[in-house]
Amino acid sequence: MAELKAGDKISLTNGGYVSIVKELGRGGQGIVYLVKLNGEDKALKWYINPPDKNFYKNLQNNVIQGAPSDAFLWPEYLTERQKGSYGYVMKLRPQGYYEFGNYLLAKKSFKSYSAMLAAAMKICNGFMLLHRFGYSYQDLNDGNFFINPNNGDVLICDNDNVMPHGEKSGIMGKARYMAPEIVAGSIPDKYSDRFSLSVILFMLFYANHPFEGAKVVGCPCMTESFEKKFYGSEVLFIYDENDKSNLPVQGIHHNVIRRWPAFPAILRETFQREFSQEKLKNPQERMLEQNWEKLINSLRDSLVVCPHCKEETFVEKDGKCMNCRKDVGVKAHLKMGNRELLLTPGTALYIDNDNIPDCRIEVNPNDPSMMLIKNISPNAWTAETPSGKLKIVQPNECAPVKNGIKITFDKTYNCEIVTH
Repeated sequence: MAELKAGDKISLTNGGYVSIVKELGRGGQGIVYLVKLNGEDKALKWYINPPDKNFYKNLQNNVIQGAPSDAFLWPEYLTERQKGSYGYVMKLRPQGYYEFGNYLLAKKSFKSYSAMLAAAMKICNGFMLLHRFGYSYQDLNDGNFFINPNNGDVLICDNDNVMPHGEKSGIMGKARYMAPEIVAGSIPDKYSDRFSLSVILFMLFYANHPFEGAKVVGCPCMTESFEKKFYGSEVLFIYDENDKSNLPVQGIHHNVIRRWPAFPAILRETFQREFSQEKLKNPQERMLEQNWEKLINSLRDSLVVCPHCKEETFVEKDGKCMNCRKDVGVKAHLKMGNRELLLTPGTALYIDNDNIPDCRIEVNPNDPSMMLIKNISPNAWTAETPSGKLKIVQPNECAPVKNGIKITFDKTYNCEIVTH
C-alpha cells in the first residue's frame, strides 16, 4: 500500500473525490487523513492492509444504509480501489472530544456526574439503535469512543467493522472487552456487544476493569493463555458476591475502591448481577440497552445539588451528601410512574433520555422557603392544581413546587409533585 501525501486526489465511488491535506494519526488497521470534500473538512481512513472484497462490500452497504444515530462517526463515502488500497470518508471529530482512554488514565475528567451519566446514556442509546438497525458492532472497546468532558456527548468511531447480525467481519475484538464465549472462539453478535457494553460502562463509572483484580495482579506476564483464562474460561468479577479471590488490590486499584461505595447501591447491584457467573454463561440474558437507560435515569433521579456544599451528590436512604456528609434535606420529589426525581435548588431534571435537561429547581425570590420548577425546555407544559385549575407553563416560566400539582411535559410525560 502506498501512503498518501498532501495534494493526492482519491476517487470516491459516487464519482467525486477528496483531496489529502495531512495525516491525523495511524493505528494497526489504517491511517487517518484530513481531507477536503467539496471544500468541507472530512476524515479519510485509509487501510494499511486492505481487507477482502466482502469487507469492502459491507462498507458499501453501510454507506448506503446510513448511521443508526448521530453518535456514530459513520462511513459516509467509500473510495474506489486505488494506489493498492481503499478507505472511507467520515465526519471529522470536532474539538473538545477526547479518547476514552484519557479518562481511564485521569488525563481528562468529567466536569460533573451529570456529564458522566450523559455519556453513559449516549453510549447505550447508540448501541440500542445499532442493534435495532440489525447490526452488531463486533469490536467494542475503549478505543471506540471520543467524549466531551463538559457535557458528556459521545462520538463512536471505527464503525467499519459493523456487520449485519449473524455475519462476521473477521475482527474478533480485544480480549479485555470480548465476551467469554468470543474468547473461546464463538462469532461476535449483539449479545457479545452487550457484554462489551457492560464492561465499557463499568470502566466509565469506576475507571478500572471489572475482571482485573488480585488474580490478574498476580499474573507474572499477560500471555495469550492467561488472557484466555482471565477473560474467558475463568473470568471472575472483582466484586463477585460469592468468590472474593479477585478483589481489587489496595494501592493498585484505587479508582474502583474509592468509587465503588460512592455510586448508589442500584448500580453496584446491577453490575454484580450482570457479571455473576450465572449471567456470564448465558449470553441471551444479558441486559438490554434500554434497561441500562432506565438504570441511568434512576441514577439521574437521585442526583441533586447539595444545599450545603453546592456539590452534586447521589442521595440514598440515609439522605446524606456524599461530599460534606450533611443531611441534604430533600423536601419534595417529582413522581413519574415508577420514577421519583428528587428536588433541591439548583438540580436539573431529565424527563426523557435525550441528555438535555428539561427543567431546573430554583428558589422562589419572593419567598426563599418555597421552590419553583422552571421550564428550560423548548416546549410548553401544562400544570394542574389539586382543585383542577390549569396553567400553561411556557419556556423560561415557572410553576410552584407544591404538593399535588400535576405536570404534563410535552403532552407525553405525566408527573406529580409530592412534598415531604
